[in-house]
Amino acid sequence: MREDSGGTGWTKRSRKQEADNEGDRSRTKEARRNTMTTLVVNGESRTIKASADTPLLFVLRDELGLSAAKFGCGLGQCGACTVIVDGKAIFSCVTPVMVLEGRKVTTLEGIGSRDAPGPMQRAFIEEQAAQCGYCIPGMMMRAQALLDRDPHASDESIKAELQPHLCRCGTHMRILRAIRRAADEVRSNTTVETRTRR
Repeated sequence: MREDSGGTGWTKRSRKQEADNEGDRSRTKEARRNTMTTLVVNGESRTIKASADTPLLFVLRDELGLSAAKFGCGLGQCGACTVIVDGKAIFSCVTPVMVLEGRKVTTLEGIGSRDAPGPMQRAFIEEQAAQCGYCIPGMMMRAQALLDRDPHASDESIKAELQPHLCRCGTHMRILRAIRRAADEVRSNTTVETRTRR
């Protein structure tokens, strides 16, 4: 801003501009607090009202009642909050809802249920891969995203994919077996579907 010719302070115009700018900032903050965002969550269109910078994790748990994704570190460093967005595993604790308008979000609830678990869930149950279970939903979602891309993923690929996940329970070999088992089922189902189409 420029000073007036007498050097006694800011010009009237500068003061008005500053007031206008402050008003714009206030309106922007208010708009961000009341943003309506539409997401496709587990195949269903959901419109939520939340601050634009609200993490997806809080929307899933607090607004939509989907509690599989967990709050671990809040920094995208432990993997407990992992979900799939448009086929890619992401940390929902550091992903603001404003960047997800119209995008497809899949949570653990979207790949199966207690009564009808999907291949990944069945494999983890059958291999008894969970101990405390807190980090497992995130691992399952990252593994699901990998197998969706590459059902023939090698052990090395699986291990590399799970690198961002922290787990102190020590069931790593059972987790690896479970993911291999899920991959076998996915490949088997794909083969059956291909034969049926013929």
